[in-house]
Amino acid sequence: MAVSSSQLVTRLRKKNVLLLCHENADLDSFCSAAMMQRFLEKKKINAFVGVPSHINEHAQSLALREKISFYLNPNLPVFNAVILFDFNHLEQMGGLGKSFEALMKCNCFEVFAFDHHVPEKGGIVHGNNAIISDKCVSTTQLVRNFLDIFKNSEVDFLNCLGIMEDTGHFLVGDTESFASFASSLKHSGRSFAEVLAFTKHNLKEDERIAFLKAAQRAQILKFNSTIVVVSELSFYQGPAASKLLDFGAHIAIVVGQEKNELTVLSARADSEFKENNNFNLMKHLFIPLQEKLGGAVGGHSGAAQWKGKASIGEVKRVAIEILKKRFP
Repeated sequence: MAVSSSQLVTRLRKKNVLLLCHENADLDSFCSAAMMQRFLEKKKINAFVGVPSHINEHAQSLALREKISFYLNPNLPVFNAVILFDFNHLEQMGGLGKSFEALMKCNCFEVFAFDHHVPEKGGIVHGNNAIISDKCVSTTQLVRNFLDIFKNSEVDFLNCLGIMEDTGHFLVGDTESFASFASSLKHSGRSFAEVLAFTKHNLKEDERIAFLKAAQRAQILKFNSTIVVVSELSFYQGPAASKLLDFGAHIAIVVGQEKNELTVLSARADSEFKENNNFNLMKHLFIPLQEKLGGAVGGHSGAAQWKGKASIGEVKRVAIEILKKRFP
């Protein structure tokens, strides 16, 4: 059984705590860390938000407008407790990964994780220190549930932002996520319009070009009545996959290679298609992909990512084979 909020406070007492987001921190990861920071501040525990190498545009805008301080590439040895938010794998820690792994093996700090993605074999945190539930649509919802009766309007506002972002403005969701959002909005003292303003996405020129390239390079496959679109991009793989769903795909896959020579596969699945076909991206595509090619996976039923050392061609071939077997 995972630790409770009171048990966590007891174990963090008199410790220097790092609240660590994943690389290229998004609103869900950053807001989750900020929520926990507000809670621990009330308990008189020193906690600092950290981001490996890069924070995305939305999260950075939030930090500036709401005056939420954070450290880029935090100095890990000064902390004796680390809490991970919205991830549980070294691959998502960027340049901090090697030093983090070495310090963790030396028991230099205790590590906890809050994550709403499907647990994977290569996870950093297991057992009681892992607060993980893929039933939550966002990590902020998970943190809000964990904090339970803690009353704080800023914490509720941050939960609204995380849910709004990770549901794609409610393209996915369930009764619990809607209830969490409604309750938090009520207690946040903010308007729905304010939540929208923080999560609104204005396309930059390079994004527009990337999405058009993804469409131009798209390979359209049909397995029975399932339309799968496969494309290639060296960046923006996830957002591009979402755009391909808008064009009519049931499942969209975008593969590319990063500067570190790791291959990335991001995929999205249409919500109605998932429900009608009992389809789960993690269970039916990404876990089998990891079993065949190794690497690291993260995500949930409708949006997920794989990173590994296989070639782009090999990754595409294996992914297509898996989907063919699923939809003969």
